[in-house]
Amino acid sequence: MRALLSVLVVVLVAVLVVGCDAEPQPGESDGPSSTSDPQPEVEPTIELGAGLTDWRPLADGDTVELVAGFQGGWHIDLGVRGKGIDPDGLSLRYEARDPQTDASLSHETKGLLTTSNVLPMGDSWLRVGDRVVFTIDQPETVVGSEVCLYVRAYNASWEGGDSRCVTIVDYEP
Repeated sequence: MRALLSVLVVVLVAVLVVGCDAEPQPGESDGPSSTSDPQPEVEPTIELGAGLTDWRPLADGDTVELVAGFQGGWHIDLGVRGKGIDPDGLSLRYEARDPQTDASLSHETKGLLTTSNVLPMGDSWLRVGDRVVFTIDQPETVVGSEVCLYVRAYNASWEGGDSRCVTIVDYEP
């Protein structure tokens, strides 16, 4: 019995010694990374886009549809994508300006974000359904023209923004 116990101890020690390599060899993984490893910090950004129910990125020169409002005015449906920013308590301010004169073409539209009025999308979030309401008398004032759209985002610890100069089009059904 004593001999069997001695053999078991020797085998156990051999398994432990062979199975435990103190340092991983080059090219070997040391297993999954710990959840306490610091995550790379993402630079806070806000990106202007378009969309009433779904966010669409905008580039300078893109076309954006002018929408007739129920109260007789005209607007553009906008949204933003945020990254590296907590949306809770973030204020947004949208406006449209004439690129030649820098004159305002819209009312200033404001929004206050919370985690419940944004859509989480992986490492970013989306806010859709915001709008810029124009201060124009007729749609021909902006249709076919270039208009610069701006969004400013800010809270107590961060401020940033984005802009796009787009061509306004009128949708004909």
